[in-house]
Amino acid sequence: MSNAKPVVKSPFQGHELHEPSPDPDEDVEAPVSTTESTLPTSKEARDQYALGNWYLEPAQRQYSLAINAYKRALELDPDCAAVHHSLGFAYYKEGEFDLARDALQKAIELNPLNANYHYVFGQLLEDWTELEGAWEQAIREFTRTIELNPSYIEAWYNRGLLYEKLGSFEKACDDFRQVISREPTFYAARHNLGILYIKQQQWEDAERVFEDLLTVEPREPDTHYHLAEIYLNRYGDMNRAINCLQYAIERDPDHLDARFELGLLYAKHRYTRPEFRQQAIDQFIALIKRNDELQTFEPIDRVFFVLGSLYDDHPEDADLAIYAYKAGLEHAPSPQAQNNLGLLYLQKNMVDKAAEVFKQTIQLYPDYELPYQHLAKLYFYERDEEILKDLQAWLSTEPQTAARIIFHLTLSLMDVARAEAYQSLYSHLHRVKNLISATGGQLRLASRRTEPDSELHTALNQIFTQHQECYNEMVTLLQQLRTDEPVFGLIDINRLLDTLLRNLMPVLEAKEIDCQQIFDTRLPPVKGDSSQLKEAFNNLIINAVDAMEGGGFLQIKTAYLPESSQIHISFIDTGVGIPYDLRGQLYQPGYTLKQHGSGFGLNIVQRTVRDHRGRIELHSEEGRGTTFSIYLPVDLEVTPIQTNLQMRPIFYESPHELGFEELV
Repeated sequence: MSNAKPVVKSPFQGHELHEPSPDPDEDVEAPVSTTESTLPTSKEARDQYALGNWYLEPAQRQYSLAINAYKRALELDPDCAAVHHSLGFAYYKEGEFDLARDALQKAIELNPLNANYHYVFGQLLEDWTELEGAWEQAIREFTRTIELNPSYIEAWYNRGLLYEKLGSFEKACDDFRQVISREPTFYAARHNLGILYIKQQQWEDAERVFEDLLTVEPREPDTHYHLAEIYLNRYGDMNRAINCLQYAIERDPDHLDARFELGLLYAKHRYTRPEFRQQAIDQFIALIKRNDELQTFEPIDRVFFVLGSLYDDHPEDADLAIYAYKAGLEHAPSPQAQNNLGLLYLQKNMVDKAAEVFKQTIQLYPDYELPYQHLAKLYFYERDEEILKDLQAWLSTEPQTAARIIFHLTLSLMDVARAEAYQSLYSHLHRVKNLISATGGQLRLASRRTEPDSELHTALNQIFTQHQECYNEMVTLLQQLRTDEPVFGLIDINRLLDTLLRNLMPVLEAKEIDCQQIFDTRLPPVKGDSSQLKEAFNNLIINAVDAMEGGGFLQIKTAYLPESSQIHISFIDTGVGIPYDLRGQLYQPGYTLKQHGSGFGLNIVQRTVRDHRGRIELHSEEGRGTTFSIYLPVDLEVTPIQTNLQMRPIFYESPHELGFEELV
């Protein structure tokens, strides 16, 4: 048992424990009883029992013949617990779990104090995945084994495995520690204890366990592989993690998990270390080639998708990116990859093919927003004559989802039209602002030419003051309508919020508002435009402050949602709340509930969140407060989708900008 081997290596994003070999020969003690009191009573029965045991020997493994021999022994001695146990073991090996259970239960009934009987029965239940509650029953059998024989380390070990599968990590840790205390050289138990510490983010304990393992097996690739994750999470030490992963690959070129994680690490840091891009590509290509032979790396689709995102960095590699996405889609579906494929066709000016891909994506994933946005832009700017034909096709071929498709597409077309109107409005307002500026200069000049104490001078100054207020309002409005292209980079959301709140603290204190920050320390970085996100967060905080005129409480929380690969940011205030019938208008440009306000603040927040491919939710109760929740994807590759105020440039000025979802 102490040399149990791993079945599955442990990727960073989901760790599996080292389990015993699935061959019970290597895990279960031989079912032979040599104690005189446990053997069959007659010589003929003992002979049949010995014959059955011989058939079970690893050199024979003739389980059906062993079963027949044990049955003959039971005909001669039906109450021999040892024979029932051995028969149950043979049935277990033959895959006859029902018959094995009956035989083992009979053995335990006849001799309830035999620890090995309980242990073998526990192993049967552990493997019987189709039986409801089998793992809980197996834990009871292993527990009984330990009560009868505390030195039975295999029972401690297997019970630890089951506790882990059931999510009882602390109990699993206790069992593996018991194994190690009894057999310090039990490598798999030490490894599993380290994995459990990683799962619980007990990085110091995990580091101690795996570094101890290095003293026993200094060249073991798995140990270096897990130390890479520990160094990243405990110290943020990218270079040390890279060295560990490189060593794991040197020792075992077929360690595909290490290749994958090393490729991801290179990919995530390629913006600060440009040479990492090619190194990431090299690792993923090597992984694909090795997997063509081994066929052991299950998430191979992710490799192709990330490879596609790497090729997307350079427009000249668009064909390679298209190939990578297509290859990934052959292995697994992905709405994000299909959407990116359409954008790549746009990049190559293959408009018809792009439209076809977007339509296919919508048909397959009718609730996925991005292809609607891109298809709406195509209809508006390139293919307005196609929309009626396509709508009719959806109604005839997709009648069950046609209503949802038409609804989402209508909303996206409205966004495009509104953006076009904004673009025109911005141009006109900019000219008006210039005229106001010019007339303001003339007013100032005229005022200087009048007598300082004259009524004309006073009147001109009053007009000039009003003129200046008008000019400032126009500048503010233009800033809110401004269509600057986002500049995306990796952002620490906790740090950005902390800096923003420190700057706003005088405002909060003056308004007698207590502020609480609850930041998740596990928060991974997101790729986004820091200035735009800061402005959006600032708008939400100022709105909360304005809603608490007499003081109140503001809570800002962040949380990492690994199951959906998102960051959740919530702004919770104890203000006046928002009437239910007005909530649908909040994000409309120009609409405001404030006495003094432009009405563009929440519209900017909504646009910013959508540009970062997130979503915003509102929960409010009048007289009790409001909560705005923002969900942002944690993406390896989140290149900006153009904002609603920059619809045209996605096809003309910046066709290489692609939108990427979390593909890993």
